[in-house]
Amino acid sequence: MADAAGLDYPVPQSIHLLKSIQIVALGFALGALFVRSATAQIGGTGWKPQTVSFNLQSPTNAPQSQRYFFTNNIFHCLVFSNDGAFSIGNTTKPRTEQRFNPDYTSGEIQYQATLMAPANENSYCVFQIHTGDAQSPTYGSTTFMVFWFTNYNGSIHDYSGTTLATNLGNQWWQLNVDHNLATETIRVWINRQLVWTQQDNGAGDFYFKDGVYEQSHGPSYQMDTYITNTIQEWSAPAPIPRPRPPA
Repeated sequence: MADAAGLDYPVPQSIHLLKSIQIVALGFALGALFVRSATAQIGGTGWKPQTVSFNLQSPTNAPQSQRYFFTNNIFHCLVFSNDGAFSIGNTTKPRTEQRFNPDYTSGEIQYQATLMAPANENSYCVFQIHTGDAQSPTYGSTTFMVFWFTNYNGSIHDYSGTTLATNLGNQWWQLNVDHNLATETIRVWINRQLVWTQQDNGAGDFYFKDGVYEQSHGPSYQMDTYITNTIQEWSAPAPIPRPRPPA
């Protein structure tokens, strides 16, 4: 992870990174063990593990310890709507996010985690696939985002406003996001049900982020995301990729 100055430091021992590439999460429902197999959860074979890490981005107006918590294997990301950006001079909206390393540029990668958000909180991103920073000016900052809204008793939506799932407030739910760079395809599952398929933005460099990132759709004053997981990343054989821009 990184401290408020953006410096790397080791993630808790409960986190492993393993290159699909695929991230697998094990959930803990506030003290009750919610066990999942540490293998590729939805599709794929021949996964090979490797170690990775993440940095933390949080508002500069408050100590990191007041916006990010790790207790009983639960990561808690918190933002208030009057918080500042994550770095001095940055003009984006407030966030407390885990930024996964390294960027991925080939193969297939799948994120899996068990998340929870309050039903009465509104308008923030809980997960995103971000374009590599050098390619963002050309292809756009992100290629996929999961937005949290208070309507329908807590629901998640994509860029277009399409509702992906409802009645998720105040309960744990499993998110899987698979990105195949060979086919330029992103697929999304909620509680192991396929809910979304799309093409990516055509860039050649990406990374995952999760946590809280305020959006401009009537955000609540307080925004929380709880993430419980043992993170792993896996690599597997992939088909011959389409030509992509250099990372």
